Amino acid sequence: MIHSPLPIALIGTGIAATAISAYTAYGTFVPRGQLWGPVVWKGSSDGPGRVALTFDDGPTAGATDRVLDLLAELNVKAAFFLIGRNVEREPDLARRIVADGHLVGNHTYDHSRWSALGRKKFWDEQIEKADTAIERAVGLRAALFRPPIGHKTRYTMAAARKTHHAVVTWSIRGWDGVATTSRRIVDHVLPRCGPGAIIVLHDGTEPGRPRDPLATLDAIKPLVEGIRQRGLEAVRLDELTGLQPYT
Repeated sequence: MIHSPLPIALIGTGIAATAISAYTAYGTFVPRGQLWGPVVWKGSSDGPGRVALTFDDGPTAGATDRVLDLLAELNVKAAFFLIGRNVEREPDLARRIVADGHLVGNHTYDHSRWSALGRKKFWDEQIEKADTAIERAVGLRAALFRPPIGHKTRYTMAAARKTHHAVVTWSIRGWDGVATTSRRIVDHVLPRCGPGAIIVLHDGTEPGRPRDPLATLDAIKPLVEGIRQRGLEAVRLDELTGLQPYT
């Protein structure tokens, strides 16, 4: 019996298309995916065991200030990826982050949930406007950039390269951007902690999307204590990665 090569060719083409789609999705939506360009998703695991705490979506009054109080009590320095629109609303909080010895980075101007659909003009504006807002508030121009939800495309990476930003995502997320509890946050993060881990939590709220920060606030102290019990220490992101935080 002779089989036509056409169905076999179509099957092969379908498999190839599926593989390409999966690879593209991984590079776009998975924080460590590097299809479109280099991404820093973890730090060095050499030397003393260290991890970095990072916070997204601030500054937000009633949340960021309480996170800063807790970090001061625990003697921990962290990185805060700031939304430009929030910085314009709360410049004093942005200044306090830097005054307390923490690092600030760029998290776009609006934090659009549809940012993966944005093209060149969108990304150029989002990064540049956030840089400008941060620099006006704290007198420093951020060299580190984290895309919203960790999603990135060729346009994201091109805009980051153009403005001389290193793109930083994460190794472990606390899943505290949605309704949760402090116990769930700690139970999810701690077992995954190892040397070099970059942990992402949320101190702020996206514009127009209110969020109760209580679960995050209640998780910080047991999380830091648990990290230390594992023989690790939380250090600032630039210390963990060797990246320059400002230009």
